[in-house]
Amino acid sequence: MVRQSLPHAHRSLHFRVANAKGRAAQYAPAIVAHRGPILFLVEPVTSAGARRSIERLSRFLDQHSPEIVLAIVTADADIDRMPHESYDEIYGVSAIPRLTARIREQDPDGILLPFEKPRR
Repeated sequence: MVRQSLPHAHRSLHFRVANAKGRAAQYAPAIVAHRGPILFLVEPVTSAGARRSIERLSRFLDQHSPEIVLAIVTADADIDRMPHESYDEIYGVSAIPRLTARIREQDPDGILLPFEKPRR
C-alpha cells in the first residue's frame, strides 16, 4: 500500500462485536484505509485461524455500518473456501496490488463499486 501511495493505518480502529454468547469481543482490523466517508478494513485470514476469524468477521458485518467495506486477504487456494457472509470483498495474496488499486481508485464521493463474489 505504501508503494502504491495509499494512505492507511494499522490496527488504528477498535470495534466491539457481540460473540456467540452475546458478550462484546474486541476487534481491531489489521489495516484501515479511508476514502472519504467510505471505510475499508483489510483483514488477513489464514487457513489455520480461519474458523474463528470467519465467525468474528461474519458477526462484525451483521452488526456494523454498510459504509464499511470489509476485505479479506487469504491464500489464493483458499478463496473458494471462505463463506460469502464473512466478507464484502476477497482477494488472494497474489491480488494485493489489485486490492490496493481498488481502494485508491474508489471515488470518495461516488457510489461504492460493486464486487462480484467468487462462485463455488
